[in-house]
Amino acid sequence: MNKISFCSYPDLVEHDNSFAIKNYSNETIKGILNEFDQDAVFFLIDNETSDFKWLNSVSKKVKITYDCNKVSLQTIIEHGKKSN
Repeated sequence: MNKISFCSYPDLVEHDNSFAIKNYSNETIKGILNEFDQDAVFFLIDNETSDFKWLNSVSKKVKITYDCNKVSLQTIIEHGKKSN
């Protein structure tokens, strides 16, 4: 069974397989939980509540930041499979 964690400001978690998502919805999170088949951490970026220092730290930890307004859930799933 895979372990997927979601982190938001102010939390920081160390993980080799880390991604960030912004402009996400509950449906995006549900889709990741149902379809992502490996251990991973997803940082939830909310530009209104996230601190700049935290965002900078997250950007150094993640492999990629996905903008859910620009990429589909399926793209996130496929990229995740390739990056592991």
